[in-house]
Amino acid sequence: MSRFLSILPLLLIPLAVSARPDHPVEHQLVTVRVTYQEWNEYRPWQKAKPSNRTFLGTVISGNRILVPSAYLRDATLIQFEKYDRPPRVPARIAHRDDQAGLALLTTDEPGFFDGLEPVTFAETAEGDSFYCAAWKSSQLILPACRWSQVKVFKSSVPYFGYAGINFITDLKNGGRGEPVFSGGKMIGIIKSQSGDQATVIPVNLIRAYLNAVAMPEYPGFARLGIDYQYNRGKAQAAYFGQDGEPSGVRIRGVFPGGSADGHLQIDDVLLELDGHKINCQGDYDHPRYGLIDLNLIATEGHYAGDVIPAKILRNKKEMTVEIPLKNIHASQALIPYARPNTPPPYLMAGGFVFRELDCPYLRAWGDDWEKNIPAYLRVINDMRSESPTAEQKRLIVLTDVFPDEYNLGYHNMAQNIVKTVNGRPIDSIRKMEEAFQHPVDGFHIIEFIPSYGINKVILDAAEFESATSAIMEKYQIPQRIRLSEE
Repeated sequence: MSRFLSILPLLLIPLAVSARPDHPVEHQLVTVRVTYQEWNEYRPWQKAKPSNRTFLGTVISGNRILVPSAYLRDATLIQFEKYDRPPRVPARIAHRDDQAGLALLTTDEPGFFDGLEPVTFAETAEGDSFYCAAWKSSQLILPACRWSQVKVFKSSVPYFGYAGINFITDLKNGGRGEPVFSGGKMIGIIKSQSGDQATVIPVNLIRAYLNAVAMPEYPGFARLGIDYQYNRGKAQAAYFGQDGEPSGVRIRGVFPGGSADGHLQIDDVLLELDGHKINCQGDYDHPRYGLIDLNLIATEGHYAGDVIPAKILRNKKEMTVEIPLKNIHASQALIPYARPNTPPPYLMAGGFVFRELDCPYLRAWGDDWEKNIPAYLRVINDMRSESPTAEQKRLIVLTDVFPDEYNLGYHNMAQNIVKTVNGRPIDSIRKMEEAFQHPVDGFHIIEFIPSYGINKVILDAAEFESATSAIMEKYQIPQRIRLSEE
């Protein structure tokens, strides 16, 4: 896609594409209905009431349906409908990658795919006269879409970079997996929509995902795993040994266990990656999209297991290092953005409810959760969400205190982050459970990271177990602890 397309006057693009009942797209869409049951993030031993979500799937070769994987979260029942009409047939997940945000569904129902046709993929997301496809009251509609810009987005699990396209669309209340076309060929699927702004997973990533699925062993996608600082100032560049105009970026952190771990170091200046020159703001010149974030280099055209070269400046000397690309599991993030189909680990102790901090918990504050969460948690999320260390792999948050005489004086101190229990550093529910086996001089001492209120709790160790049991019985809490699956 040429860069000038992003600034074309909108009036040059058709505002709508008429819907026709006999349009070929009608035979390339399937309605997917999912029944799901989420965990109660405040009461992690409970589940919320079952609910439903409806979205679109796109027919591809091999009797498979391509969908955004996020819509399958906490699914208990998946069903298909042809032409947005009953009957519904049971479906199942054939493959799923929450990093790429894509999944494949299928059904064993005989004859379901009769009359359906696989979509034709475009080679790239380039084109003109874009439109998307959706059902409205079981009738096909084809609202127009207009190219806006390309951005490198961070995937939900666990933040690998991919190029997403922002479109302005005439589609109302979309963002449910609608395919986007140009010239009759699919160029992407809509993963989310806010107002008239739609974010599209481009066909480049879809093709890469399907190619990986076809491999004997699915490799997954890689994440570079670096945190970098702009290198704009001449004084900073000179300090690191550069002459003339600054270029490249300063490495200020490396994700533990990530691709760059052990290969790049803090204060390295990353000059080139996989043959692409990096400018002082962390961008490279993409052949189709223009200047775009360097994290895309590790994703586009690569899988986990590939090795890419990096030219760096280290101790004022230029050198090349090889970076073996790795796939990073969601559990390695300090504050995981998602928790696909797994319950939240928690511990009830003396009426205090502790759990691992993750974004599903933070999202319980509503659609605008990043602004609505308490200021203390907002700072924690902004500053530390991608910075686990060997000593701090998780954050444990106090979510509630069930009032009782045993914990008198501590009833209003939720949303604090645990630092130690009985002097032992805490970064998991498992470690917390172990720490409570070692009281200090007859007391349990819980210390929190300093915030606005109380940062230390002292409990009677002799009454701890009996008080915990009594509080659980009083408030009808069925299970005291749930450990992380890993």
